[in-house]
Amino acid sequence: MSMRPSLWPEDIAVTDAIAPATILKEQASLLGQRTQNLVEARVSSERSFLVDFPFCYNFALVAPALDNYRYDLFKIRHGLDFYPVQIDFEDSGYPRVVGSEEQLMQQLKVIFTSDRTKGIISSLIAQSKV
Repeated sequence: MSMRPSLWPEDIAVTDAIAPATILKEQASLLGQRTQNLVEARVSSERSFLVDFPFCYNFALVAPALDNYRYDLFKIRHGLDFYPVQIDFEDSGYPRVVGSEEQLMQQLKVIFTSDRTKGIISSLIAQSKV
């Protein structure tokens, strides 16, 4: 019995797209380097109940020396097409919706450089050195 030919295109798996979760994981690994691993970041997927944003990822700060104390810093949600991305951060100006990778990077920089984030990381570092 002969096999029927594939009807799938050759380029079906070729993509230059970078998933928002990949960007979060890259940034998470950079935090550990910046803090000598006193504070790390972890990205985990969560269930989303929003129809328009079925993919949800949590970005948490973790202090290994403090019995892996975890602080959930923010969440992102997106659909199958990656963008728009909804960002939920405890700052009063959120949630925000961004429409591109460039806008996501800009918002992540705002979150990472905020006084709130820097204060949390400083506190975790100080307590980790006790």
